[in-house]
Amino acid sequence: MYPHPADYSSPSWIGGNAPAFFDDKAAFPFLREQNYLFYLSVTLPDTDSMEPVPGQEMISVFVPADYENYLENNIYPTCDIQVFQHPVSPESALEIYTNPALVKHSLTEWTGVEDGAVTDEPCLVRIGGTPRFIQQEDSYLTALHQEGYEFFIQIDEEGYADGMVEEYVFGYGALYLFAKFDDGKWTDPIAGFWQYS
Repeated sequence: MYPHPADYSSPSWIGGNAPAFFDDKAAFPFLREQNYLFYLSVTLPDTDSMEPVPGQEMISVFVPADYENYLENNIYPTCDIQVFQHPVSPESALEIYTNPALVKHSLTEWTGVEDGAVTDEPCLVRIGGTPRFIQQEDSYLTALHQEGYEFFIQIDEEGYADGMVEEYVFGYGALYLFAKFDDGKWTDPIAGFWQYS
């Protein structure tokens, strides 16, 4: 998926307001209490056909406002990035979690890549396949694999469009989401870790 400027509603976006699903602050008290900011929401591909078309579920990612906080806690099981899988929801009109340093961009629909194909073209969001790690260290993966998690989605800051951010959320790095897979379907997506160069 690739970002492009847009001031209209789209099925997937980065920056701007969180999905309306999170408007009920009482359901997510720790997001406000711990000062989390919205990062992005992605409508997932249809899991039945695995075609790159939007399905009925989306994931939303929230990041602590305090960079030092999530810098110190950047690897599972103590990764402070919050990931939620929830029903598709439009962007809220409320600015409860909006990050003022991140300019809203819509994300293109999923572009499929053949199994085994390698693409080095920078993109913002990549689902499945082989992740492009910045640091090739087994310690990032050990606890995740022990708990049965597999790579799910990479969000790579190399894929930002010009003028999207005032400062890089992940230090010009990448966030790696993991999930458990059962019968070809993903469950329990989490932030596994993030790396920067």
